Amino acid sequence: MNPLMTHCPMCQALYERESVKLIAERKPVRLYHSMCASCSHGLLAYVIDAPGGISSVGLITDISGEDALRQADLLTISAEECIASHRLILEQSQDICRQLLDISGKLA
Repeated sequence: MNPLMTHCPMCQALYERESVKLIAERKPVRLYHSMCASCSHGLLAYVIDAPGGISSVGLITDISGEDALRQADLLTISAEECIASHRLILEQSQDICRQLLDISGKLA
């Protein structure tokens, strides 16, 4: 069990030891997932070993441990791809919405 992950950030319940799982490890970063038995909220925590100590970043989530495993193996999106997607949505949002509505049969 990761010593930084002892309590659920939502309801403050103690995590059960078996609910905290190491999902991925790429030195110096480890990714943990836990699911609170009390409130059913999930937590993804990145733990980074640094020369001055340990840092961590947590994200409250609804994904399961299996989903977290799958997500850990996906390719990352570059900053350029993210910006290009944002621009595409800004420039073509009306067309995108129109196509989505056409698909669902709400527009003639």
